[in-house]
Amino acid sequence: MKDIVLSINTVEAPLLGAVRRLSKELGRSLSGLVLVDKNYADKPERAQDTSGLFTEIVCDFYNSAELQRALKPYIDRLLVVTCRLEGAIPSLRQAIPFLPYLDTPSETSLLWSTDKSMMRDRLSTYDRSLAPRYQYLESTDLPHVRDLVRDFTFPVIVKPTNLAKSLLVSDCSTMEELESCLQETFEIIHEVYAKERRRTTPSVLVEEMMQGAMYSTDAYVTKNGDVYCLPLVRVWTANDVGLPGFYGFRIQAPVELPQSEIDQAFQVSTNAVKALNLRSTTTHIELFQTAQGWKIIEVGARIGGYRETLYREAYGIEHFYNDLLVRMGRKPEMPGKPIRHATGLNIYADEEGIITAIDGLQEARKLESVVFIEKHAQPGDLALFASEGGDLIVDAILSNKDPEQLEKDVQSLLRLVRIRVKQPKTQAAIKRRPALVS
Repeated sequence: MKDIVLSINTVEAPLLGAVRRLSKELGRSLSGLVLVDKNYADKPERAQDTSGLFTEIVCDFYNSAELQRALKPYIDRLLVVTCRLEGAIPSLRQAIPFLPYLDTPSETSLLWSTDKSMMRDRLSTYDRSLAPRYQYLESTDLPHVRDLVRDFTFPVIVKPTNLAKSLLVSDCSTMEELESCLQETFEIIHEVYAKERRRTTPSVLVEEMMQGAMYSTDAYVTKNGDVYCLPLVRVWTANDVGLPGFYGFRIQAPVELPQSEIDQAFQVSTNAVKALNLRSTTTHIELFQTAQGWKIIEVGARIGGYRETLYREAYGIEHFYNDLLVRMGRKPEMPGKPIRHATGLNIYADEEGIITAIDGLQEARKLESVVFIEKHAQPGDLALFASEGGDLIVDAILSNKDPEQLEKDVQSLLRLVRIRVKQPKTQAAIKRRPALVS
């Protein structure tokens, strides 16, 4: 009997609810198995199941014999495999050859969806208008940067090819700034890759900067290539609101756009999915609305961050449940009209240093619109900007039927939550030291 849901590396709370609902819908008891790469098992923030629904097995995903032995007892009982985090997708790639009876994306399509250079190769080959001009660089290319980007129009963006969360993403307005940025990035990129448990060779992309408004959509892709786009989400980066970095500072749904623009965004998103040959997966697609049309930032073969809660609050859908359905070869449940207005926030410290206090959380949690507020650091931890390899410190989701009340509560939360830092004895202790942030 097919009665096991397999997850890779993590088990988030919404997945538990999705498995229980699926069990009820199928009329049979389901259990879970989470296969954890030993390189990832001790990551402090790894989401784990404490309910007992999932059995956890730690193994070396890059040891094919060990991986085969771990999966062998379950191979005929596996119903579906899912993977939520970007950093776990390389592990899923390693497992796919040992999951012969499940619908999965191909190993190659997953590689294209995680390596930003390969992704842009596929996008540009499929449709040159999908992506901006770009150049792949490794540390050995530094002496030749001027020749490699001599035809580029500034400003440009520098981004690592295998990292998420906008880590080490920077903008450069001149060639001199670009050379300095690349030199600094390659001085510490190995530390960030190690902290994020990346096994690939560190590298970066230099891209011409797109000008416009940023949006995202999550889309379900069936095994036959049918693409179902969820409603667009507006994204404001830190840079948009005058803060350091390019991480998603604020996300919001629903959006106010003409239906013709939404249709075009969905068509470009579908083209991007087709360019990567993705199937049997949920995808997270980030794109820019520019004067030249919609452009793709990136496509991930996973549920987007916070989208489970955001889509549930705004549209009443269960994203993790739909993710299981589409990976099983079933049609997802698509949303109707929005039921609430919802916003997500990612908050970093205003300056880098040693955290002395995180104030205002209790007061902020009393706001009418708050769904959750969580902190991800403690006093004594190091606060770094995302562009320097640092992690967010506080995040939140708020929703309300009244958009004006929602906006009031968003602004109140931003006033109330204060991350206080002190400067250490030496500036070298805080600059570009991501490995110190656990």
